[in-house]
Amino acid sequence: MKKPEHREDLVLTLKIGIEHLVNFDFNRFRFLSAPGKRQLENAEFAYRDVQVERWFNVIAESQELRDKTKHGYAIDLARYLAFVDLKGLEPESEKAAHAWEKHLVEKVRLGSIRTNTAQKLNSSIKCLLKLLEHPVEQWFSPFGLFRSEVLPTTAYSDKELKLLLRLIYPLFNQLYRQIIKSPELHLFAQPRDFTAEVELKGKRIEVAGTATKCFTLGYFLMSYFTWANATTLLSMQKFKHENLSKNLVYSQSVLKSRANKYVTISIGDNNVQHVPKHALKFIEKLLKLSNEIAPESEHLFFRVGRGKFTALEQYHLRDTTNWMLEHFNQIDDYGKPLRPMAKRFRASGSARFLDLTGDALGTASLLGNTPQTLSRHYTKGSPIENQKQLQAATYTLEAVARCSDISESKNYAKKQLDVEVLPYEAFLNKYSESNKHPQTTVIGSGCKDPFGREAEQYRRKMNFSPKDLEVDHLACSDILKCFSCHNQVIVEEVDDIWCLMSFKQSIDDSLADHIDSSQFERNFRDLLEKLDLAIFKVEPAVRRKAQQKLRKEGRHPLWPDGMNYLF
Repeated sequence: MKKPEHREDLVLTLKIGIEHLVNFDFNRFRFLSAPGKRQLENAEFAYRDVQVERWFNVIAESQELRDKTKHGYAIDLARYLAFVDLKGLEPESEKAAHAWEKHLVEKVRLGSIRTNTAQKLNSSIKCLLKLLEHPVEQWFSPFGLFRSEVLPTTAYSDKELKLLLRLIYPLFNQLYRQIIKSPELHLFAQPRDFTAEVELKGKRIEVAGTATKCFTLGYFLMSYFTWANATTLLSMQKFKHENLSKNLVYSQSVLKSRANKYVTISIGDNNVQHVPKHALKFIEKLLKLSNEIAPESEHLFFRVGRGKFTALEQYHLRDTTNWMLEHFNQIDDYGKPLRPMAKRFRASGSARFLDLTGDALGTASLLGNTPQTLSRHYTKGSPIENQKQLQAATYTLEAVARCSDISESKNYAKKQLDVEVLPYEAFLNKYSESNKHPQTTVIGSGCKDPFGREAEQYRRKMNFSPKDLEVDHLACSDILKCFSCHNQVIVEEVDDIWCLMSFKQSIDDSLADHIDSSQFERNFRDLLEKLDLAIFKVEPAVRRKAQQKLRKEGRHPLWPDGMNYLF
């Protein structure tokens, strides 16, 4: 049989980036399983041109869908056709819809795809069939098959931010100086031509695609200063500055396309008029660079090569990121590659501003989001910093009853429990660069150095073998001594305090295992006093919730009912 001719009228041109156009070929849907371009030669014709024309027209002519959404729908339709054709089902049928949902549920059960991905795929096909005027309410399950997983963006820790900025800043400055010196050299160079050289961390590295890399580094610095999201940043035009109180303040309104609204981007300290000097110098360099490369364009960030310049797109950012990882091998707090990402700079800045001010509404306004979006995606901060803050949560014991001010109560607490009391910033400065790996213990408190000198003493006390004494991955487990150990902190979280209360209750219940109450008092009186003191110091709201949880759910799984602490 003669191969059907390619139909140019079934090729849809879509704008899916700042200036990035793609041609999606609906001709592939004319063949079984919607094969890719390379597989079309050997594909089997499906004889459904009328349907394909309808799909094309419905997607192309929709005024409500953005081009990026249309592109996503077309890709998801290809996956749907690959499935239904394999099963021998009619794509526009109730039977196919049921089989598709069942298929997605099974994929989630097996862990092949995430629930959010399954939900998105199901929603895409549902929306397409609805546009085709099919009764999707009858064809698809009325029940929520997939529970949405909220995946908040993780902020960078202080250590990670320093590592990134100490890399990005000098790289941007070195490349900027070389481009400004001879802009035409870098503008007309081929993408793989080495036209610059950087020297950092004892390395001398030749650089190709110099101007594109410099703009990408500028993009990352801009995301650090402004907290704007990726698409908004890439859409930015050259700043127009105005003089306010002898400080140059740069701001502009940019369309946030997915939300269909304009947001204001300001560089510098958010919510104030003052612009730090280093931010001011950076923006002046970026503007000069942009004007040198493309003086006639209002756009800010560019991809440059072969004498041409186009808008920087998201897929261009990966090349520079991979180049940085290849040559400088920056590692995050978890030992994984540390990548600069606009969404993480956004989360870092907003989380710190929220911690500083406590103003959720103001933070949401600065981000251009609703308070609900802020709560779901930008309030988690950095797990590393959160752990440090919890480890530092050694509040004052009996301060109201015994002490007249905060400083006295801290000294009292330190004297009573031999626990170091530090404010948050002081704790960060002291422990953020250490290698102590703080962690929580089985009794619900925290330990600043579970693998330190105390761990070694505990291994010797428990008569570990000489081989075990030489390793450093066996943590201290001498929980009876935690409340007299300088490494202990109280973690002010409901579940941790619940665990601490469960531990105390198990000790109280062990009274029945003693000869008399005097023996129990000798064994545990000092420990119980310190436990009561530690629980008393916790914020009342947290303490009440932990008590309620203990009443309703019983003891923590680590200290179940019937398990009394014996020694």
